[in-house]
Amino acid sequence: MPLDKTTQMVALPALRGHMGDWIYYSALMSMKDIANRVSMVQDVHKSQRLGDWIQRQVDASIHSASIKDYLLTQPQRFFNSIVLGVYGGSPQWAELSFDVGRKKLPAGAPAEGTLGVLTLDGSEVLFAIDGQHRVAAIKQALETDENLAREEVCVLLIGHAKDSAGQQRTRRLFSTLNRYAKPVSKMEIIALDEDDVVAIVARRLVDDYPLLHDFISLKKGNSIPKSDAEHLSTVTALYDGLDHFLRPKSVAESSWRDKKKRRPKEEEIDQFYKSAVGIWDVLTQALTPLQELGSSTPEDHVARKYRNNNGGHLVFRPIGVTMILWVCRLLLDQGVATKVIVERLRKAPLEIEKNPWVGLIWDPINGIMITDTERQNVARHILLYGLGGELPEVKQTVDKVRANLAGMLNRAMADTSIERWT
Repeated sequence: MPLDKTTQMVALPALRGHMGDWIYYSALMSMKDIANRVSMVQDVHKSQRLGDWIQRQVDASIHSASIKDYLLTQPQRFFNSIVLGVYGGSPQWAELSFDVGRKKLPAGAPAEGTLGVLTLDGSEVLFAIDGQHRVAAIKQALETDENLAREEVCVLLIGHAKDSAGQQRTRRLFSTLNRYAKPVSKMEIIALDEDDVVAIVARRLVDDYPLLHDFISLKKGNSIPKSDAEHLSTVTALYDGLDHFLRPKSVAESSWRDKKKRRPKEEEIDQFYKSAVGIWDVLTQALTPLQELGSSTPEDHVARKYRNNNGGHLVFRPIGVTMILWVCRLLLDQGVATKVIVERLRKAPLEIEKNPWVGLIWDPINGIMITDTERQNVARHILLYGLGGELPEVKQTVDKVRANLAGMLNRAMADTSIERWT
């Protein structure tokens, strides 16, 4: 919808509150009013160049575009509050009186002076202090779908003085809100997200797939302590592995990230789940330690046999789960049949205290995994090549992988080799 630059008087139902030395108003504002009235944060900065730079970052943001798509495609859309600075004009606050008849408000009820109507005459300036990308997305979405115009968003309005002290005060609030906002953790995504197909499939596997139901740790983080004698791996490692495995070859990583923000149809979710079950069936068929684990109970502490101070099996390490699923995806994409993958995995040297893993991702002196990204990448390429995969598919060559391995092991190239295990 074309934006109406002539802003008229608007009365907003609101609550008046205070925190620290801020007085603020919590109000409901239609998306149309947000699109028409709210600008960004240029006015916080004395420097026009810095204000313009912030505006350009928001305008060019992929994040704004993804929020716009969310508004246009998600029927269960919802935002948290947008923080708006207000200066100029003549905002008016009118308290509402209470007539509760024979009923009495509880003693100390914070009603007096709290509930009312905040009237904006249209001459004031509103700008986003926190929620710039949401404001930009609302403006963009309304150009496509006018039906969003009447939907309401909670806004928190605070007064802003345009002098130097006022700009400094608002900049500090802007920085605080954006610096200390806590992003949603991966564990929370796995547990709660109803749009991310990888999270949905991971939850379903943990609920319904016997091996994972009994032997996946639900503790936060990718690492699994040495003292854990029960679990195969962590749910976040399972998510990371599935994230690689479930992404179709034809879908770029950026498009996959966007796809995970919109819940697929149930039939598509079922297909993703079937694919995930299929690969875990392959791994269980191929790897004797998984068969032993699946035939045990958590109290049997089979994990201690395959994850200990001396090393153990790659699949019992969180990075091992992600590595193996990543390589299996590539092998399938390269046309390797599942029964062939089973045969090749059975022949693979997956004990981390042996070559090629010792010194690369396993530190035998301290009895710990070495998990930096560069070493994990080299280990993945070695695993891919060893299982018969094609390195050019991941922009590698045998000599390049050998050189990387030699450098990490502090060896000469002549003394370094990688092998096919097929």
